[in-house]
Amino acid sequence: MKNKTFDFHGTKMTVKILTSETNGTYSIIHFVHPPNVGPALHMHPRGSESFYILKGEYRFLVGDKNIDTKSGDTITVPKGISHKFHSGNDGGEFLVISPPDLENYFYETSQLSAKGMITWETESNIAKQYGQIFLENSNHW
Repeated sequence: MKNKTFDFHGTKMTVKILTSETNGTYSIIHFVHPPNVGPALHMHPRGSESFYILKGEYRFLVGDKNIDTKSGDTITVPKGISHKFHSGNDGGEFLVISPPDLENYFYETSQLSAKGMITWETESNIAKQYGQIFLENSNHW
C-alpha cells in the first residue's frame, strides 16, 4: 500500500508513511480531492490528526467551530474531538498526519468499493476497527 495511489470515493490517496514505520504512533497520507467532497462528521479516539494544505481551500468543522483554510495553512484536530472537512469548488490537496492504523481504513474501503461491495454499515465497521468513529452518516463523500 505504501506509495501506491488508490481511489477512495473519488479522492486519490497515497500512503507516504505506514503506521508500522512509526512504532505504531501515526501514518502520513497524501490526499488529492475533487471539488466539494469530504467525510461525514467523525472522531478519532486513538490520536490527533494534523492537516497541511498544499493546494486549494477547505472548510473544516472542528467541534462546533468552522475554520476556513487555504494553501500553506495547517490545522490540528485533537484526539476525540468531532470534525469533518469539505474541499472547495476547485478541489484541493493536503498531507495528513493521521492517528495510527487509519491508512488501513482508507485502503480496505477503497478495495471493497472498487468491487462494488461497500455499504455504509460495512464502511462504518471498517472505520471503527481502525480508529475512525462516525457520528453521522450524511454528506459522506
